[in-house]
Amino acid sequence: MPKAKGRNAEMRQATRAAILDAARRLFEVDGYDAVPTQAICAAAGVSQGALFDHFGSKRDLFIAVHDQWQDRLVATIEAAATGIADPWQRFSGIWRTYLSSTQDPAMRQVLLLDGPYVIGLAPMRARDRDTAFAFFKEEVTALMQAGLIRAMDAHGLSVLLFGALDQAAFEMADFPADTALRHRLLDSFEALMQALRPAPGPVP
Repeated sequence: MPKAKGRNAEMRQATRAAILDAARRLFEVDGYDAVPTQAICAAAGVSQGALFDHFGSKRDLFIAVHDQWQDRLVATIEAAATGIADPWQRFSGIWRTYLSSTQDPAMRQVLLLDGPYVIGLAPMRARDRDTAFAFFKEEVTALMQAGLIRAMDAHGLSVLLFGALDQAAFEMADFPADTALRHRLLDSFEALMQALRPAPGPVP
């Protein structure tokens, strides 16, 4: 007797989820290069044929894991900003949460170490343009509209600040045990933001 279509769909979804979960756990700990597809299949309890049927390639499977982590990071950042009415404090919570997330070894491995290498910087930038960068630019624009930073080209400033934060995150990822470096980068970005404040007006 043929199986019901709904049951088949559930089984496929469960198999896909098992492969994705196994790959995520292995990539987080060992990194992309050190994880063969055979290890992923063994951890998920599936055949290699099932892995390639669902994801096409090891790289595509990594991209799915990367996207899961990206969504988790965005949710963490949004949660840190939720309920903060003051735009300055809200923006501070956003960038500090992003840089603090580099202390998570799994996030560091998937997003900062393996992501640019496996996916490529150009594709990653293209993926960010309409998501993370668009969100970031809205926050920078809100600061400007509130008069908390000097008026200038919002897009250009957003590109520069976004790039500075990414570079700081990569630096922290490269030297995770260097707490002095971490504090220097946090302090330097705070100083950069303070330098963007409008000059105080004349005292009446």
